[in-house]
Amino acid sequence: MDETDDIDDEPAPSDAFAALSDPVRLDILDALTAHHRSEGHDPIGFAALRRRVGVRDSGRFRYHLNQLRDRFVERADDGYRLTATGARVAGAILAGTYTESVSLGPGELDSTCPFCGTPAVATVRDGQCVVTCGEEHPLFSWHVPANAARDASLSEVVDLAELLAFQAIEQALAGACTQCYDDVETTVGDPDEPGFRAVCDTCPARLVGPISFPLLVDPDVAGWCREHGYTLREDHVWEFPFVGRDAAVEPAGADADGALVVTVAIDDDSLTARLDGDGRVVAVDTE
Repeated sequence: MDETDDIDDEPAPSDAFAALSDPVRLDILDALTAHHRSEGHDPIGFAALRRRVGVRDSGRFRYHLNQLRDRFVERADDGYRLTATGARVAGAILAGTYTESVSLGPGELDSTCPFCGTPAVATVRDGQCVVTCGEEHPLFSWHVPANAARDASLSEVVDLAELLAFQAIEQALAGACTQCYDDVETTVGDPDEPGFRAVCDTCPARLVGPISFPLLVDPDVAGWCREHGYTLREDHVWEFPFVGRDAAVEPAGADADGALVVTVAIDDDSLTARLDGDGRVVAVDTE
C-alpha cells in the first residue's frame, strides 16, 4: 500500500461527525464512559453493553455500535471500550462543551484596572470569560468550557481562564496549536508594534497578547517576579506592573532575525529579556 492509499483510507471529517449524529450512539458512548469510570479500561461485553444502553433489538444495536467502531470504540478481548479519541469526544459531549452555555456576571473582582484604577469587571458569555473595567479597558479574555463554569463563582472562572491561557502560551511556544495540535506559528511583532501572537494555519485558533506574555511563562522571569511578590497563582495577569503598562522594547540587533530585547520593571528593579523572533526567551539579565 502506498502513501496515497493511506491518505484515501482516512475518513472524512463529515463521516466522523455523522457517526455521532444518532442518540443511540451517544447513549453507547455514555454507557462506555460509565463502565470506564467503574471498571477501568477493561472492555465490556456486547450483551452487557446493550442492556446498559437499553436497546432490545440486538441487530439495531450492533448497527449503531459498528458506526462508532475503530475511531471512537474498539473491540478487545471479546468486549468493547472507548478509544482515546472516543474518551475525549465522550467527555466533551457529556460535559456539555458543545451544547451548554453558562452566563455569569457582570461582577466586580477584587482587583483594579492598571490603566484607570476602577474595579475590574468580569463577564462569562457563550464560553468566553472577559475582564474589562468601568472605562471598558480590555484586561483579559479567554475561552472556558461550560461545565467548568456551571458550579463555579465568577472569580473561580477567571482564575481558571487565566490558567488555561498561560498553558496555551506554553503550548504555542512549543509549536503546537491548543485546539487542533497542528503546527502553530508564533511571532512578537516589531519594536513599533510589539505583541505576542500565535496563529494556527489549520483551525481558527489564535492567541494575541502583550509582549510580556511569553516572559511570564519563563522560569527565570517567573522566579524574579516571585521575589517581588507576584505570581500567576495569586495575582491576576493584568496586575503585574509591566503587563498593564508598556514594556521597553528594542530590536536585538541588525542581524537578529526579528529578535527583541524587552525590559520590564517592578518597583526600582528591572529585568531585561531577549526574545527570539518566535517569542521564546533565550536570555535573562536582572539589575
